Amino acid sequence: MSDTGDTGDQGPDEAEQPDEATEDAAETTEEQPLARVRYGLGKELQLFPDSLVILRREEFAADRFELAHIRRVILTPGDPNPSKLILMLELDDGNTIIAAEGMSSVADFRTLLGKLREVAPQIETDPPDMDAQLGQALDIRRRSLLGCYGSIAAACILAYVLYLVLAYFGAHAVH
Repeated sequence: MSDTGDTGDQGPDEAEQPDEATEDAAETTEEQPLARVRYGLGKELQLFPDSLVILRREEFAADRFELAHIRRVILTPGDPNPSKLILMLELDDGNTIIAAEGMSSVADFRTLLGKLREVAPQIETDPPDMDAQLGQALDIRRRSLLGCYGSIAAACILAYVLYLVLAYFGAHAVH
């Protein structure tokens, strides 16, 4: 019998190997982003030399915006939590798109912003001192964490002092 056309005895593992090899080859030839900001569950911003990609893995969706069509990048603090930032893109056709809500990865976003200024200096930032606002968001988050941890530590110390007082009076009580 000839082996040239017989593919019927391949097991499931043998049949999948060529597909995995082509996927690995596609991943290695795929263009790597200049900067990446991960936020939320399965969401990330990716900056490429010619575009900004908003990737939502759980929805199996990605939006690509050409840098030439972005007029302005707008950053605002979140409503209930100012350290969770909202990023909006104003396009040259007048539309404004919310690119990221609840972004808390400020350090990665600062890196992305620096690369964006290198690649596309024509894009305006709102506020113009966006680095200062990002630093302020980091400071707000740091203070809120200190406040949370401080209140938990204070509650533990108060409970311990209350325990000591009750133990002291319980031991010296007249029976």
